[in-house]
Amino acid sequence: MSVPFVVAASGEEAAVADAEAALRGAYRACLDAEAAGANVSLLLVRLNEAGVEFTGARVALASGNSSDAMNRVGLCKNLAEDVSVDAGTLRAEASARAEGWWVTVVFGVVGAGVFVCVLFLGWRWFRRYYMCRFMESRPQVVS
Repeated sequence: MSVPFVVAASGEEAAVADAEAALRGAYRACLDAEAAGANVSLLLVRLNEAGVEFTGARVALASGNSSDAMNRVGLCKNLAEDVSVDAGTLRAEASARAEGWWVTVVFGVVGAGVFVCVLFLGWRWFRRYYMCRFMESRPQVVS
């Protein structure tokens, strides 16, 4: 026989927990965008602002100022959600750029290979043409 464990939390504590979850999700989104090769420095600044608001909300809640805590929780959650969306956009752009870079490299290598082959074939044709003209020429003897 087991007894379920139930924790009752106030609405303010639940809102703080939601803001913390949003902040964690924004951090993970920034890590994913950075792993894809995006520049996330501006996102980290905004994520830091969200963290400051979250800390302020916790302090305000601990001191009993629930209205200030809820305002800060709302700001933190909005900032974190905006950072998550922007990080997803940056990750998609970075992935597209990386794919485009490979296409550029492949076409560059193939183009260089074709250029070298054409250059080699042109040199062989010119050498053969020059040698045939040289062999057909008759030397003049000066006496």
